[in-house]
Amino acid sequence: MKQIILLGITCIIFVSCRHTRQLARTDFPVSDTGHVSTSDSTASAASLEFNRNLLAGIHKNHIDFHTFSGKLKVDFESDKQKQQNISTNIRMLKDSIIWISVSAPVIGEVARAIITPDSLKAYDKFNKRVFLRALSDAKDLLNLPFDFTTLQDLIIGNPLFLTDSIYQVVKTPAIISFSCDTTVYTSLFNVFADDFQLQQSKVMDKDSSRNRSCELTYGEYKEVDGHKVPFVRRVFIEEKNVTRVAMDFSKMEFNQPQSFPFNIPASYSRE
Repeated sequence: MKQIILLGITCIIFVSCRHTRQLARTDFPVSDTGHVSTSDSTASAASLEFNRNLLAGIHKNHIDFHTFSGKLKVDFESDKQKQQNISTNIRMLKDSIIWISVSAPVIGEVARAIITPDSLKAYDKFNKRVFLRALSDAKDLLNLPFDFTTLQDLIIGNPLFLTDSIYQVVKTPAIISFSCDTTVYTSLFNVFADDFQLQQSKVMDKDSSRNRSCELTYGEYKEVDGHKVPFVRRVFIEEKNVTRVAMDFSKMEFNQPQSFPFNIPASYSRE
């Protein structure tokens, strides 16, 4: 049952098929023989202006909020296990709390987690166990480093590891592709050319010895409380093997009162 806890958390911290729930993978980046590169060693003023407008359009789509709640179904597939139709509820207080409840068909709630900027707490109701970690040490559970802000953006659907120093910009009639770097990762992005919403992103570890990457695709954008949000996410985490996650939201709400119940029964063992 520990895997159910990890499933509930992992499916959130890693996230296109715009209309299908199948865990099928598409090529990245998009290919289009009619593309026009807008970034090279002799970038023109027009190219630089295009890049500025591109970033401005992406930043304009940034989703800001005070509180958030969402309901979704999760499918999970790895070389060791396959889980389908896992019901997940998420609530967030910006920059403070992420609360996750995971339920299995017939059984009901099987796990609950609460994440703060410095801690991760989760309990397994089936085996009556509690997991307590400093957030900086949580990668021993999740096998991937992350911080609270990144996790928050993953849930909401904001771009991850986006910087202003973009390069290798390629424009097609439907998609604009580009790259950017942080000290740890190289990130690739596809955004829709008409509104600059995310279509795909891929984060690759610069440490080649890890050979680790996470590819995310986004679809089924809907208006929710003034925000345009992707209700469908597909995630492919690749290291030694490939882990596939499908996330399909059925409901989202912004800036409504939320509670974050998390009471640990005294009889539960702690790990």
